[in-house]
Amino acid sequence: MPNAYLQGIQGSFDNQAQIRNDVHVVAINWFVNRCPLVTRVPRLPCASTAFTMVNRSFRNRMATVAAAALATDTQISLVDASAFMNGDVIELASGERVELTADPNLVANTITVRRGAEGTTPAAASSSDVVRLIGNSRTGAEINQNGVAFKPVGVAQFCQTWQHPVQVGGSLQASLGYQAQPGLNTPFEQNKMDALQNLMDDMEYSSYYGRGEDPSVSGRPKQKGLRALLTTNTVTAPTSAAAYKPTDLIRDTLEKCRIGGGDPDVLIVSTNFMTGLATWGHAAQRISAGTTVFGTPIDVFEAPFLGGVSLIEAPLLKPYTAICLTSSEVRMRMKRNEFWSPRGSRGDAFEGDWIAEGAIEIENQAHHAWVEGITAFSAV
Repeated sequence: MPNAYLQGIQGSFDNQAQIRNDVHVVAINWFVNRCPLVTRVPRLPCASTAFTMVNRSFRNRMATVAAAALATDTQISLVDASAFMNGDVIELASGERVELTADPNLVANTITVRRGAEGTTPAAASSSDVVRLIGNSRTGAEINQNGVAFKPVGVAQFCQTWQHPVQVGGSLQASLGYQAQPGLNTPFEQNKMDALQNLMDDMEYSSYYGRGEDPSVSGRPKQKGLRALLTTNTVTAPTSAAAYKPTDLIRDTLEKCRIGGGDPDVLIVSTNFMTGLATWGHAAQRISAGTTVFGTPIDVFEAPFLGGVSLIEAPLLKPYTAICLTSSEVRMRMKRNEFWSPRGSRGDAFEGDWIAEGAIEIENQAHHAWVEGITAFSAV
């Protein structure tokens, strides 16, 4: 590339120590299949090392009875009554329906009810019974009614800095891009490409498995990955783990997301899930998702039983892992996109760094799911 091309792809000695080159467009196109999470989700700027992600939820439609109640009792004790309000119709485990005649007592977690609503027969309720909210009913002329207030829950996230040095000397500097496929060389010299792949792998892997650490603890902020963020719908010991079937996958991913209010449209799966799909008789079918600027086909698959949900193979995921995402609520927040920072040269040696700083952001974690702990796939 000519020296005048200051924002282009630079060689080892082009404009060294003059300019930091943002190369994220090159990185997200070159590593689009190896690191599908950090290369395919949208990116938004982030002005601070720490930022807050927001989780919102619908009101819970289930509650647990805290103490046994007789068929004649007009007060029922719940473990948590905060999801209910005056006029709600609730179905008890016996099939009886009751109607709240007042707002819940949130101090005692009790509800006052009219028994035998909707023509049902009053019956006793046992401790630990699960009750279900049918819906709210009003006269249409009531005033001064309390509603259900859910305050959004904030989750702290920390922008992690990734840095990989390039130190090359002597004749190695003459090594240009290695050939990746016929007619296509890597966009940077081999010594740079090796380090850039390490940087992208670190970004991808920590976006899955980072546990997070506040910079006030160690001085080095560490992001929380999806495994740590998806607390509601994380399945680590799935039913039928040793004979996992398509119905199990739907149960542990799509169903959980939809119950939580999400609209899942992407499944990111470990490489061995391709074997699982074949075992299930639902071999993955490649769909046209275009190509990168380097002419590399973007890997996106579909399986007949998933109803239009896109499958993306992620080589860096641990085996037997699947992540279900509502993709509109996932993004990277970047303080600094991937860039090349040259240090300069000393004698016949040249040094520089690949650097990036950011973190995965996910809204409404109940709209997403994570499953691991599978040990074998079964078609039966």
